[in-house]
Amino acid sequence: MLLTDALNFNIFMRLKIVLLVFLWGAFTCFSQELVQDKTASEITFTIKNFGFNVVGSFNNFTISSNFNEETLKTSFFNAEIRVKSIFTDSKGRDAHLLESDYFAAEKYATMIFESTEIAIEKNDKYRLTGFLTIKGVKKRVVTLLEVTRLKTGITILANFMLDRKYFGIGGNSLVLSDEVNIKMKYVGFRN
Repeated sequence: MLLTDALNFNIFMRLKIVLLVFLWGAFTCFSQELVQDKTASEITFTIKNFGFNVVGSFNNFTISSNFNEETLKTSFFNAEIRVKSIFTDSKGRDAHLLESDYFAAEKYATMIFESTEIAIEKNDKYRLTGFLTIKGVKKRVVTLLEVTRLKTGITILANFMLDRKYFGIGGNSLVLSDEVNIKMKYVGFRN
């Protein structure tokens, strides 16, 4: 009788371990962090200067996300953008933008976005809420995300406006628009 009880206990423990491993695997695959496709992802901006659109981009950034429409409460979308990676197709302008009256890149090397909530709006559109920090100024940002599912990943698009003066970028100007249009395309894949 003791041998039978010991064997039953041993079998029970093995089943328990297998079940725990299975459950752990199931839950972690739903919250799995996506891997950024750095060649397909991009962050661009457009601002009017002297009445003309100036288009630029940030070429060095990292986006981390575990976006999953099934688990939005635990989903996140965060970004770290290297200020010195700014590119407007003008070396002189890019150098000026890194100075203290604009981005102050020596003191503030990165811009940070940290999400606080992702909620569904309708179909493949989601509302992203979070905090954007530029030059030490932290501001709440809300934008819509357009999500396209790929075979092994996801594409997320965002398009929103920011007031550059709120972050102390560029000061008062009669020729430079206060509003900056930001566009972000993120392509991420699951491991």
